[in-house]
Amino acid sequence: MIILFFILIDSFLLKDALVFLDCCSTQSGFSLHPKPFFSNFGAIITFAILGTFVSSVVTGVLVYLGGIFLLMFRLPFQESMMFGALISATDPVTILAIFQELGCDTNLYALVFGESVLNDAVAISLYRTMLSVRQHPGANRSLFTAVWRFIETFFGSMSTGAAVALSSALISL
Repeated sequence: MIILFFILIDSFLLKDALVFLDCCSTQSGFSLHPKPFFSNFGAIITFAILGTFVSSVVTGVLVYLGGIFLLMFRLPFQESMMFGALISATDPVTILAIFQELGCDTNLYALVFGESVLNDAVAISLYRTMLSVRQHPGANRSLFTAVWRFIETFFGSMSTGAAVALSSALISL
């Protein structure tokens, strides 16, 4: 059973942000060897950011088109994109457990684990960006504003996570 702790953070960049601390990922992170992870970091980032973005957009557009053609409940475009961002983050805990049991290549394990950890951050950032676009319909709805909100949320969350990880590492010394 995966236990999720929900912590509300109230800071400058992350007003009421929801941060997920997954115990299985934390344990896997402690047992992961850093060399294969950091040697494949470019591929992991590419899979996590580009893959999750493409998956979110394709899912959101398909949900929107399915509503137009009366195949499902019709949602506005912003809500379809929010659903795409929400549903496109995957969590391959079972696959990682099978990889560990079979003793598969450490590079493959590092790729799948790294992508599964980082795609959650991308999906949360995309969701929050679409939510802010939906909540402020009269505001400047340019592409630049949406991209800026995504970057702000993504890097704000990443820096908060890095700060928590570093402080945890210092405490556990």
